[in-house]
Amino acid sequence: MEQFLHLPTIMVVYALGTLVVAIISLGIWWHDRSNKASAMLGLASVAGIVGAVLHGLRLVVPFWLSTGLGFPIAFAGIGLFWSAFAVFENRRPNYLMAFAGALLSLAIYPLPLFQDSTVFRAVFAAVIFGTYNGLAAWEVYRGGRREPLPSRALACGINLGHALLWLARIPFALFVAPPVDAQEHYALWFVALSLLSALSNMFGMFSLAMLARDRSERRYRIAAETDALTGLDNRRSFIAKTEAMLARPGGPSAMLLCDLDHFKAVNDTDGHLAGDRVLVAFSELLRRHMPENAVVARFGGEEFACLLPGAGLEQARTVADAFREAVGRQAIPFEGRTLSVTVSIGVAVKGERIAPLDLLLASADTMLYLAKAEGRNCVRAMQLPGALAASAGRGGASDQAGAVAGRTLHSRPA
Repeated sequence: MEQFLHLPTIMVVYALGTLVVAIISLGIWWHDRSNKASAMLGLASVAGIVGAVLHGLRLVVPFWLSTGLGFPIAFAGIGLFWSAFAVFENRRPNYLMAFAGALLSLAIYPLPLFQDSTVFRAVFAAVIFGTYNGLAAWEVYRGGRREPLPSRALACGINLGHALLWLARIPFALFVAPPVDAQEHYALWFVALSLLSALSNMFGMFSLAMLARDRSERRYRIAAETDALTGLDNRRSFIAKTEAMLARPGGPSAMLLCDLDHFKAVNDTDGHLAGDRVLVAFSELLRRHMPENAVVARFGGEEFACLLPGAGLEQARTVADAFREAVGRQAIPFEGRTLSVTVSIGVAVKGERIAPLDLLLASADTMLYLAKAEGRNCVRAMQLPGALAASAGRGGASDQAGAVAGRTLHSRPA
């Protein structure tokens, strides 16, 4: 066991592994200078290598070089490691705190206790490394409140586990045996924990790469599912979400189709920038006004869709009418003046039975056409008959919608 757990070999393997991380991280930064987290991780890795090499040469080089300089460099590396996670979470790194461990090491270096006691140095290093790894775990954890990523729990656990491995050295050094005896033999517990810490450190470095990969995938997914102008779901995302919801048996659901009245006139009169400003303001109002469980999307152009799970006919019509009035009251600032628009809304509501999405959309579209034909700035709503919704699939959705178009509830235009 003692031959297997050979500390100098462990330090060499750790240094080589960290060198790979440094090359990859700095290479990523070189190709993308905006990736400051990779640059920070690369610098942390370089500092970790230098600190590990100097400590590994403690029997060859002077004490002031192996420990007096090696410790501060290693502590600077772990401080930069924490800073890399802070930068990844879009926070400004606190360099004073990042280098606090290195500065403290330089300050206490002249003390006889530091120079003469391997136990003190082991406890001191454990506190510094454990604290910074704990801070890295905290950065990952609190970032999850803002940006949930699949690998956050794993990355947080890795860094927290690394912190605990370092802190575990304290009771061993104080109550079991000194890390190094008078004959310069390393204690078995010290070598074993050094091996585990080296492995854990490598995992900690790669955990940042896992988070970066998940962030990239999330951004691509959001870009594919989100309307670039308004930030709402796009048509494809809306259909995917609502089809799954409507396929499950449950209570009623209401489909709202909203279309801005005379929107082309806004573009023709005030320009496309004004039109974009109107669409963004309308989207923000729609997002705020609809219930929390609603699925809201921009279908394209000036048309928007909203599914209200659990909403019956009266509730859906009330929500739609209140939103229509809010749109009419909204003053949209643009280049020193205000713009205003109105909206027409078509509503289709299914009952307890399962109804396909295309039937709800076709029925809401029929109601929207009716609202446009009857003067705009109004809501037209219909309830799908249960028997018709249950038989959906035996006939076309448009035919079914047309068959029940006469069953409408009309709200009063503004």
